[in-house]
Amino acid sequence: MKRSALLAWLLMLAGALIYLIGLWQACPSLSSKGYFLGVLITSMFVVYVYLREVKRGSIDHHFASVCQMVALMTSGLLLVGLWNAPLSLVERGAYLAALCLCISGQYRLMRVVELTDQPTGIDTL
Repeated sequence: MKRSALLAWLLMLAGALIYLIGLWQACPSLSSKGYFLGVLITSMFVVYVYLREVKRGSIDHHFASVCQMVALMTSGLLLVGLWNAPLSLVERGAYLAALCLCISGQYRLMRVVELTDQPTGIDTL
């Protein structure tokens, strides 16, 4: 379990560092940097909240719909921002891949935490 947790943390941190350091160098204005930082934070927050509620078992249809809507809006904002940013095609793909890497690392981390929180047969005796 320690190895998979370390892998999840490395995925998430590597994706965030590639995303933030790369865009800090590529985007000329401070407002663009803030825009992309907001997209990263919003997407990470939506994934975290959704997975936490799934883990608790207290998710309902309306909450899932809101999370899906916010995730789609955040994805749309990222695509519009990358379309209008003065970046090359390779940089645009790299930042999109870095965001996906960051989100997949967070998903793996939540799964590892969920698996370690489950009681084993010895604990229930």
